[in-house]
Amino acid sequence: MGNQKGKIIILSGPSGVGKGSVNRELEKDKSLHLKYSVSMTTRAQRPGEVEGVNYFFVDRDTFEDAIQHGELVEYAEFIGNYYGTPRKFINEEIANGKNVILEIEVKGATQVLNRENPKSLVSIFLMPPSLAKLEERLRLRGTEGDDVIKQRLDKALIEIPLKHKYKYVIENDSVENAVAKIKDVLLKEGTLDLSAKESYFYKTRTQVEKIIKSRYAFIINNWRQNVLDIEGKITVPDDFDFTTYLVDLLSNRIYHYVLANGPINELDDEDFVKGILEHFMLDVDFFSIEQRNFENDEKQ
Repeated sequence: MGNQKGKIIILSGPSGVGKGSVNRELEKDKSLHLKYSVSMTTRAQRPGEVEGVNYFFVDRDTFEDAIQHGELVEYAEFIGNYYGTPRKFINEEIANGKNVILEIEVKGATQVLNRENPKSLVSIFLMPPSLAKLEERLRLRGTEGDDVIKQRLDKALIEIPLKHKYKYVIENDSVENAVAKIKDVLLKEGTLDLSAKESYFYKTRTQVEKIIKSRYAFIINNWRQNVLDIEGKITVPDDFDFTTYLVDLLSNRIYHYVLANGPINELDDEDFVKGILEHFMLDVDFFSIEQRNFENDEKQ
């Protein structure tokens, strides 16, 4: 990546969604410049574990001192032991051009999202195709009884509604599809050596712009006057570009819809893009420049 700094990549989601499987596949691609975060913990070192590779092993006083001095980007206590992510490790790796993967639970991810600069983050929530599929994956592990599986599913029901806190929601219907989507998100976010313009998002935006200009010029030309007539006191700047505004709205909606539903290469199909654009056009309020139906997309 040359002199380009890396970013923190948060990969989160409910237990059993497949974070580990996805990460193992991502790790094979060296062009992603990934470095997996090493956590600090107060639990005892187990046979075969290596200091600085599996964990940074510290005593309780050292960990609590790190908390007091803001040296952790996130931490939690579990079964009497602390676990956390050292800020120094992450900052050093980012400065060296690495994209640091944090494979953490929703609680820890929320801490990072609240504390760190949004410009240095790419937050991804992995979603299961369904709750039934999530239960199936948990049972296929064959390591836990019904009581533990119930606890994990109950926790998932609490975590999944928090997905809107993340910039990207990606369905893990298969590892192959999820990995392809994550790679495209990293490309779009400018974390790789290739130009962000090579991502599906910008390719889709080009298609959307072409469709909008060829099919919806009349509606767009009347949009400004509609806003002035309905909203009265609202002042629309003379240089406000309604076409660009609409293209951005719809491009975001289409891209995020595909990330959460189906394979990313659906965006190669011009008929698919055209069809889904026509559908989302019905959500646009052409009598306002505040698009409440697109609020979550605008945060993206």
